[in-house]
Amino acid sequence: MKLATQVRYGTRILLDLAMHQSKGMVQMGDIASRQNISLKYLEQLIIPIKNAGFVTSKRGPKGGHSLAKSPNQITLAQIIRVFEKERVPKETPDDASNCSEHQDSLIEEAWDEAIEAFYSRLEKVTLSDLSIGTTKKLWKGSDLLIFN
Repeated sequence: MKLATQVRYGTRILLDLAMHQSKGMVQMGDIASRQNISLKYLEQLIIPIKNAGFVTSKRGPKGGHSLAKSPNQITLAQIIRVFEKERVPKETPDDASNCSEHQDSLIEEAWDEAIEAFYSRLEKVTLSDLSIGTTKKLWKGSDLLIFN
């Protein structure tokens, strides 16, 4: 299963906010340069993220964006659902026999179960988990590493 670019970049925006919010409001230009994503595209992606209640914004010279929730309250499944309008495209055969309709139904049922398992697993992965994992990876091999 391939995740849409919007999902990947939206997750990167939220992860960047989680990792830099201790400094106060985070400006989109800073996220764009750290994540190597165009500012124009980030400005489009921030809208559904804000509408989902994950981010708050403040205008002005000291403005920017910050997480509206704790990083341990935002899961990957929630982020994916913001950008994925339809989980699975459904195709209906034009001329199918009863046997193939039954097979299609069984395949669709198995696919739905797989998608549910996918989302169920991602409900257990939070931005907090990802930021800890990212920090560990960045500091791997350093004498300053404080994680086990």
